[in-house]
Amino acid sequence: MSRSKSIIDNQMLNRKIVYAINKAITQDAPQDRRENRLETNNRHIFALGDHINDNLRKHVVKEDIDLIAFNRYAWEGRILVDRGNRVTYTIITHQTLETVIKKPRKKPHYLMTLLYAENGDCEGIPKQMTLGDICPDFKIDAFDAEVLKEDYDKIMQGSISRTDGYKHYIVAYTAEHHAIMKIELLFLDKDFVIVDKLDLIEYVTPDFASLTESQYEETEELEETEQEVKPLLLKLRSGVKPALRAMEEEA
Repeated sequence: MSRSKSIIDNQMLNRKIVYAINKAITQDAPQDRRENRLETNNRHIFALGDHINDNLRKHVVKEDIDLIAFNRYAWEGRILVDRGNRVTYTIITHQTLETVIKKPRKKPHYLMTLLYAENGDCEGIPKQMTLGDICPDFKIDAFDAEVLKEDYDKIMQGSISRTDGYKHYIVAYTAEHHAIMKIELLFLDKDFVIVDKLDLIEYVTPDFASLTESQYEETEELEETEQEVKPLLLKLRSGVKPALRAMEEEA
């Protein structure tokens, strides 16, 4: 297959990226929560991404691997760059990726911009499952080409040009109870149709000490608060979860 039809399987880099994500989920975020508990802890909704980016800087970046910083309003993002193979990477949860696809927008999400600028000459395989199959109300808003080009240049700030021939890959993961349940490398075209993908779960190394500690912590907290929580659960309104999802979407 040609370069535009299949993923460049940089196994060493993939392993390091998964390590950075796994460490954030199994060690860093839980430790942060234990050591820095406040009266309320809403910040932990977004803290995981900060720990992942910090791990990318500490454990993945080297001579030909770099991080590009960009902002979306008050939110700070990072794009991992493999300059040797001319590939850019972003990391996102499966849930947030689905939200990007489903939600109508007045301005392009950064993933729409990256896929348009770098994967615009690629085309997904119609027979392959697309993210649209996961989201029944799949809809990609059409943005003017000039808007997307200007947004890409704003994101990259001269670090990468649209004519440099880069391709963009997305590392999508699902985590539950301080553990990665699913993680894959997605090569999508500009319409979010899958061109190629790799399962990365083989690179996940369970942190048994952290899992044991987390389970003990959760059990202890449950025993202390169970009687107080039960009445509150009965009063929860349906609007609570959508509000939390809306906050998470910004990250």
